[in-house]
Amino acid sequence: MYKPGDDKLEVRELLVKAFASAWEAGDKAVDRDTYINSSINVIDSLQVGPEMIYGEEGQGLLDDELDHLPDMLRADGAWVYYAVPAENYFILTWMEDAEKAAAKVNSLKDEDDSLACIVELTQEWTRAAE
Repeated sequence: MYKPGDDKLEVRELLVKAFASAWEAGDKAVDRDTYINSSINVIDSLQVGPEMIYGEEGQGLLDDELDHLPDMLRADGAWVYYAVPAENYFILTWMEDAEKAAAKVNSLKDEDDSLACIVELTQEWTRAAE
């Protein structure tokens, strides 16, 4: 479990925190746990890099895609979540500081039908996806 000051966190934990942050920034049409679970359960493709995750939604993760969930990612700085629900994809991008992350989120918010937010790493969320 991530604690402030940690320099790494698991892909699985980042995804849960990203979807919880997106729920907070979105319309909250469903309850938070349902949103987190459904967001994780419909990931069809997951590409993981040290400073970026790209995911596509579809029928759900295949067993070989689950190998990336325990991988460790950067936790120093900030992660930006960006999704276009109508196009069934999301991107998580690492930024070196909160100021740059906030500027990126502000630039992305002008795009139609998208959702952008900074991932709240310190908030305790239920472990919905485990």
